[in-house]
Amino acid sequence: MLALGESMLTLYRDAGAPHAFAWDVCGAESNTARYCAALGLKSGWISRLGTGMAGSLVHDEVAGSGVDTSLVEFCDGAPTGMMLRDSPERAQRVDYYRRGSAASGMSPEAVPVEACLETRALHLTGITPALSDGCRRLVETLLLEPSDALRSFDLNWRPALWPDGPPRQLFLDLANRADIVFVGLDEASAVWGLGEPQAVRSALPGPRIVVVKDAANGAYAFSGATAHFEPALRGPIVGPRGAGDAFAAGFLSGYLTHPEDLKRCQRLGHVVAMSAMVSELDVGPLPEKAEIDAMLDLSTDDWRSLTYPHPPGSPAVDG
Repeated sequence: MLALGESMLTLYRDAGAPHAFAWDVCGAESNTARYCAALGLKSGWISRLGTGMAGSLVHDEVAGSGVDTSLVEFCDGAPTGMMLRDSPERAQRVDYYRRGSAASGMSPEAVPVEACLETRALHLTGITPALSDGCRRLVETLLLEPSDALRSFDLNWRPALWPDGPPRQLFLDLANRADIVFVGLDEASAVWGLGEPQAVRSALPGPRIVVVKDAANGAYAFSGATAHFEPALRGPIVGPRGAGDAFAAGFLSGYLTHPEDLKRCQRLGHVVAMSAMVSELDVGPLPEKAEIDAMLDLSTDDWRSLTYPHPPGSPAVDG
């Protein structure tokens, strides 16, 4: 699978040394690619980075996760985006420095469209169209061009990127061109005024699969008009950053290997999402494959009573 989008260097307050900062890499699409690679999929990431140290750090972190970065372009004269994140004790304030970034220069003319579509699956988000007119045209092109690639689209509504309010029709058009769509129920309410999962599916008749995430309650997966609900896992929450990207990675990995088993896809999405929420970083460590498989095979009752990260058969204590 390939994922296309901007990633930034993140500086955040180190919990172990409150007057010091540590660094990480954040980016919805590269998060998804990194998790897919950790799950054993051949994964790649497409973007543009500056030639400075920040670009090198971002590239090496993503590539070090087993992601193919051969389609990443380094650009002179444009910086890599950066983000400053404060600690939870300070209300988790976030400041972005991404205007004019190298990634905002992506467009159908600057990115090899054909190469992007020579894959089993291409993952896109609603973040990229906000970066520039060229980025918006690129996402539209990648969803419109004829291709055998499975195309997934995660709404990823970010109000700070859209100061004039949500582009309701643009998001509807983009989502309806995709094969698989991921959207949070809270996002659907904010962007389209839709508060029920079935209403979201009715507004998105185009995709083969529509996944509506209902926060800590669980997720609905619509195939046609039929919906399957799978409850989320319980567990200790360190930070919710990257959980949606992680869920998308788990679901896509499940779908590419077991397209007939949506319950398994949803469960894998929940497992991977929890690995993000129990970590301070955007991409957290996954359980061993045998532990993941055991969780996916649990009965309905055992799944509902499971507390992550305890594997089946071990003591589970609510966090």
